[in-house]
Amino acid sequence: MLSATSVRPFGQSTFKTTIFLERRFRAHLVVRDRLLFDSAFSPPAKKASAFVHLYASLRGSFSLDRGEPVTGPQAYVLAENEFDRVTPGAPTFRSWGAPGTICELRVPASDLRRPIGLRNGQLELPPPVWDAYAALEAAPGESALHQLIVRLGEAGVLSSDLTSSVVAEEPERFVRLWTVLKPLYEDLAVSASLKQIAIVAKLSLRQLGRDLGDLTRTFGLFGAGFRDAMRVLRLRAAVVFLSAPGATPSEVAKVVGYGSLDAMGRAFRDAQLPAPSIVQEAVRYPLGLAEAG
Repeated sequence: MLSATSVRPFGQSTFKTTIFLERRFRAHLVVRDRLLFDSAFSPPAKKASAFVHLYASLRGSFSLDRGEPVTGPQAYVLAENEFDRVTPGAPTFRSWGAPGTICELRVPASDLRRPIGLRNGQLELPPPVWDAYAALEAAPGESALHQLIVRLGEAGVLSSDLTSSVVAEEPERFVRLWTVLKPLYEDLAVSASLKQIAIVAKLSLRQLGRDLGDLTRTFGLFGAGFRDAMRVLRLRAAVVFLSAPGATPSEVAKVVGYGSLDAMGRAFRDAQLPAPSIVQEAVRYPLGLAEAG
């Protein structure tokens, strides 16, 4: 398993994420303080997949289709077109808090043992599973995540053999490459070029391309490859930061590594998202909401 944590203060807000990469699943533990996520503006990956998402809101508020918010721990099973590739007519959701904490577990649909889709409502989970989520929130780490996977298997939510897929030690080529990529994730440097990465990794562009392709396929990164994964990560960060109280689109463009507001606008258009100013009006986090969240 590979993991990394990024913490990015932004005005009155803070965005903290921990990513865990494993061969059959990927997990994100996300803490958004005075930031709002709206899946209606989730930039789609270019390549479809057979993955679904076990989305647990551990702290903060959750609203389905802009309805009344629900607070307290809750979990849902999201289809791919409700998160990674939101399609017209699919249900959407919002989550926020001061802070708001979520854990998103991406697994193959074949490994899930519960109905898929937001319309099925909240997922009933036994206390040991919620205890495992709380332990992961308190001390994010590979061991805590492994225990969560075990508890979800014991509860019959995930296939029981998913835990056996965890690899204790990764091959040297993955460890070497992750040593270079991890600081980029920690700094939210999703705009780094392949040439820059190759220099730091002391690899030729050709070898780096082969290694990144292998890493992307092995760990099932979303998108059509490493470049697409970085594109999606940057767009998602931009959409979340646009919700920050008092933020301007130009400030957001700078913090997520676009050269200018125009460049961010082009990236939004290419992803078939509304203009940054329109997205900001839709997701802006009112201070009153932040105080109540």
